[in-house]
Amino acid sequence: MLLVTAAMLSAQAPPPPPPARATRVVAGAIRLDGVLDEPAWLTADSITDFTQQEPDEGRPGTERTVVRILTTDEGIYLGFWLYQPPERVVRSQLRRDADLESDDYVVFLFDPARDRRSAYAFAVNANGALSDGEVKGHEADANWDGVWDARARLTPSGWVAEAFVPWQTLRYPRNGERWGLNLFRQMRATNEQVVWRAWQRQFGVFYLPGEGELEGLGPLPARRLFEARPYAAGTGALATREYRADGTDSVLTSAASDLEFGMDAKVAVAGTLTLDLTTNTDFAQVDADQQVVNLSRFPLFFPEKRPFFLESSEVFDFGQIERTQLFHSRRIGLAADGTPIPIDAGARLSGRVGHERIGLLAVRTGGDEDALDVVARVKHDVFTRGFVGGMLTAQGGPGVSGERLAWGADLEFPLLLDQQNIVPAAFVAWSRDSSGAPARSAWRLFLDYPNDRWDGFVAVNRIEKGFDPVLGFVRQDGVWRYTAGVSANPRPHRWGLRTLNFGLEFEVSRDLGGRLDNALYDVSLFGFHTLAGDEFELHLRRFSDVPADTFEIFPGTNVLPGRYDWNRVDASFSSSSSRRVGVELGLSVGDYYTGTNTEVSAGLMVRAAPHVIAAVGGDVQAVRLATGRFTTRVGSLRLDYAANPRLNATAFIQYDNESDRLAANLRLHWIPRPGSDAYLVWNSAWPTGLTRGIPWERPLRGALVGKLVTYFRI
Repeated sequence: MLLVTAAMLSAQAPPPPPPARATRVVAGAIRLDGVLDEPAWLTADSITDFTQQEPDEGRPGTERTVVRILTTDEGIYLGFWLYQPPERVVRSQLRRDADLESDDYVVFLFDPARDRRSAYAFAVNANGALSDGEVKGHEADANWDGVWDARARLTPSGWVAEAFVPWQTLRYPRNGERWGLNLFRQMRATNEQVVWRAWQRQFGVFYLPGEGELEGLGPLPARRLFEARPYAAGTGALATREYRADGTDSVLTSAASDLEFGMDAKVAVAGTLTLDLTTNTDFAQVDADQQVVNLSRFPLFFPEKRPFFLESSEVFDFGQIERTQLFHSRRIGLAADGTPIPIDAGARLSGRVGHERIGLLAVRTGGDEDALDVVARVKHDVFTRGFVGGMLTAQGGPGVSGERLAWGADLEFPLLLDQQNIVPAAFVAWSRDSSGAPARSAWRLFLDYPNDRWDGFVAVNRIEKGFDPVLGFVRQDGVWRYTAGVSANPRPHRWGLRTLNFGLEFEVSRDLGGRLDNALYDVSLFGFHTLAGDEFELHLRRFSDVPADTFEIFPGTNVLPGRYDWNRVDASFSSSSSRRVGVELGLSVGDYYTGTNTEVSAGLMVRAAPHVIAAVGGDVQAVRLATGRFTTRVGSLRLDYAANPRLNATAFIQYDNESDRLAANLRLHWIPRPGSDAYLVWNSAWPTGLTRGIPWERPLRGALVGKLVTYFRI
């Protein structure tokens, strides 16, 4: 109660700065070409009051930034005049939704509901590459993809960008003539970042309570009722093979071809509520998972990459990410080994109704699983940024024995005390694996202090034995887990350094009887970030593990039950992403269970602006234990070539010696117009480590997929 009262008192602030204003122009007055020479731009108000967030917080930007906003019956236009010496403009990315942090880029953020809780963020770099996302809780979720477009070009005085967002892309109330707005610019050559509103380091462009306002929008058109993306996909697959150590093989499935049709659609149920539908869902264009070697007794967490599950995914977050999640969408439509399970149909209702943010998901899977998966989620607004919520997940259907349920409640109350962020949070959840079975529980209490000079957190959770949400992810059950950490980040303003980093963090898990199960103590001895963007870290870590059963750590090598304690020293360096040639280096040395482990990792990235990005990386661990000796090897090669922001090709090749597999994922992506896509994808894999070498002419599997997606709306 004291914290809440203090937060409410500290919310008393001086009058807000004046809003920005959009200017209405007739349809056809603007041509989206990145030239910004139409007379209509001269009639618009200019936004020029940008303040540094980095490196000199609170000072005006060193280069002039001008933004103007126009609206038409079709949508909203933004023009950016970005002044600086053109030879200092950094631009390497061209692919849609690439990480633009390596480049000069701008961000514009719309909060159409003006609820200061949710918004849409759009980014464009100096090449005209696009990226977008939904803003929730002080950060952007890049999984959302909107239908919009932009152009950019260099000029003698820097660069300019022109963006257009159709009204249809956004959710807004019909009477909303004022929107929330914020703007951001990064100049990578000097690592300078400027923000229009909420420029303080502990806030930033995604801090919605500090957003500015945009007025002059006038009466807004009703959202169109329906938009759809029907697709056609043709697949030609080679025979699937199984290899023996001597190089001989047998055919598991014969070569085949297939032609499929399906559709994704959106229905505007209300101005701020959308129903997404999918049938015969296809994910052939999705990037392959990263191959890794797991040298622990706990399962690995792999992130979701499928578009249908990524959009609006933030509303379905519940629990501790990558540790104890009530819902993890990869449990739908994917087997435990990553093999796809057919998705016959799915529906998702998401958006806002008054003070409630809701998410409803239902998916019908086919094949051997033959199940119906259902997720229901609600978050009720509390205070300025907080919420109290609940979730229910269920799986049933002909292929499921009994009805499996999981449910829970959570809360989060971000507070602002004397301009410092404090975030209390908690959840409690239960799962039941069949009708009439006992419910197993899990809960967590969490307090975070995420700020610039000091950062810290403390948490405790209890996961009952047998807690296993049918659609969730649980790294370990039957434990008490205690975590805490604190870090100091002083800013010396000398020696070319932006920040120094020191810290301490621990995670200790004990079984429900109080006996130690595993622990990690991490001391950040020294770290720094330079003004140029280079980073270095040096850590001393102590591990404890008390496995109750024998487990295989690597093929042919086991770890026996008992208690093991060991110390390690880790050092890492990564160069600034603004450099044409970037490197990442890592070294970890020390004890490991009954022996030692020396790990060396390295990565090299070459950016040949603005068309080619090549990255090669590898990790080698030499492990010497009392029960065996082995060396793990993981390597990858990625090559991105972009002819322009709407046509790019990617080659991703991976290898690891735990699975003894070399895999290739080749993809050509063309965007003929915003919302429509064409893909050509080749996936293949070969066995390695055979006595006869790699059978290049007879891969384990191989498939060529052509997919065409067309976008229309009515």
